[in-house]
Amino acid sequence: MRILLILFLFFSSGCAYYFGNSWQRSFKKIQPTAYPSFNERPARISDQQLKTHPLVLHWATKELARPEKKDQRGPERLLLAKLIAGADVEMVNNYLLESVPWGNSGTSGALNPKGDYDFTTVILAAILHRFSADTTLLWNRTEEHLARVLLVEEGGKPHTKTPKTMGIMKDTENHILMTNISQYLKNQWMAAHGHTEPKYNNLENGMEQFLLDNLEELHTTGQYEFNSKPYEGYTISALLILHAYAHSNALKQKLEEVLDSWAWEYMQTSYGLRKSAPFRRRMARFSSTSLTDNASTSIMQAWYLEHSKGTFNADEIEHNDHQAFSALVYDYRPPVAIWDVDDTERLLLIGHGKGSSPEIHSRGEGFMLSAGGFQRGEASQLVARPIVLMLNDGATDLKQCFHMNGKGKWQKWNNTGVYHRFAVGRSAVHVPEGVVASDSVGNWRLYRFQGLTLVTYAANDFGLMYLPVASVDLKKLATQNTDVQKGVFYTTEGASILFDVKAPKGKWVIEQVNGKELERRTDKWKRVEVVVQ
Repeated sequence: MRILLILFLFFSSGCAYYFGNSWQRSFKKIQPTAYPSFNERPARISDQQLKTHPLVLHWATKELARPEKKDQRGPERLLLAKLIAGADVEMVNNYLLESVPWGNSGTSGALNPKGDYDFTTVILAAILHRFSADTTLLWNRTEEHLARVLLVEEGGKPHTKTPKTMGIMKDTENHILMTNISQYLKNQWMAAHGHTEPKYNNLENGMEQFLLDNLEELHTTGQYEFNSKPYEGYTISALLILHAYAHSNALKQKLEEVLDSWAWEYMQTSYGLRKSAPFRRRMARFSSTSLTDNASTSIMQAWYLEHSKGTFNADEIEHNDHQAFSALVYDYRPPVAIWDVDDTERLLLIGHGKGSSPEIHSRGEGFMLSAGGFQRGEASQLVARPIVLMLNDGATDLKQCFHMNGKGKWQKWNNTGVYHRFAVGRSAVHVPEGVVASDSVGNWRLYRFQGLTLVTYAANDFGLMYLPVASVDLKKLATQNTDVQKGVFYTTEGASILFDVKAPKGKWVIEQVNGKELERRTDKWKRVEVVVQ
């Protein structure tokens, strides 16, 4: 059965990441992104400030109970919060002393039912290094038990394969990072406590170089589990832990480079800390209509609230407060400059490599128009989203926004039909409840907002959204575009946009702008391209 499963996955087109390096190699043929460099960044708030921070207390005041279910993840975050707050210290130490490894590292599943222990160990490694010098909080015998017993991975062999797959199947991105970061930090502790064996020397055993190479690849390719709900948060949290506790300056510098570019990209592709974009893993999360429920938003919200107002309340983070907690308590902070996102008119084209889905975002003063991408078969684990227009109205659910779904089931959508101030797709435009058009001509509607005009066209299996730069005569625009469903739109600014709403997955719906052919093969797109309009 195991062999049949592996063979099935092997021949599934979306599993290039798990069976070989063709996804990673695809980026070698793509011009690398020149990310901006940054200097000024704030320091983490003090331990004394953290001790009484509402988000820390939110976790520190929870009841500590040993899980009875098979999956025992979770209490380690409470342990960390309680030690930071100086609460229930004896209980925390006794809990750790009475603990044994409850599973093994790597992805859990039918072949590895006791997996996922690395979700626990990466936070235990943070506890070990954060409190090792304070015996009033972490007792000596607790420290020894934590390092020698509870942290199970050690030595110089990186863990990259999914357990119980005979070394054939690569593990997922977040598990590779959590497992090997836990291992690196245990080695570091052992070496600092008198163990001179080469297997604990991260320079000699190759673990540091492995992590540096992994981070360099991550910086080039971006996350495979991009925008993932929930795995992106665990990847970022693992990087934050390594940044906080690695003694290596080389690692810290590379981690800042990776985290800075990730934070910068988030700010470019979100609007008011809201984001709508395709993602990889989990497909069941398609049903969510929230614009703020991804972990990256919660992490960035925590940093922004701290940046803008200092202390903030736990209930100001609507989702993923456990990931916001990680953002707060570890050392990394984004550069100050990333918060100053201006409203320069621009189109952002985001490439995610071979066999993936792109992101496309058009932004300007008062709006962001975001494409929904496409799936590339179930094995790709990609999730397509509606095309969404976010306005400066604070809406946090796409049902409160103008949006277009697609024709049929979401797995069939190609929702890449976005250009600057323009979107087209294979479904009518959803109009938020209570919004009334100022003008109408046939299938055309015109809506006016403060400082912004929106024109829509809606028909069976066809929809269009257009944000003219200046005021528009709807009747004249409709006359200019009597055959719009045939695949061309003429803007009031004199531009022509040629499109094919039936384009196959892997191709941009937009074909030409002003007669110029565009690169429609989205697998070949740069990681990030900013096109200023």
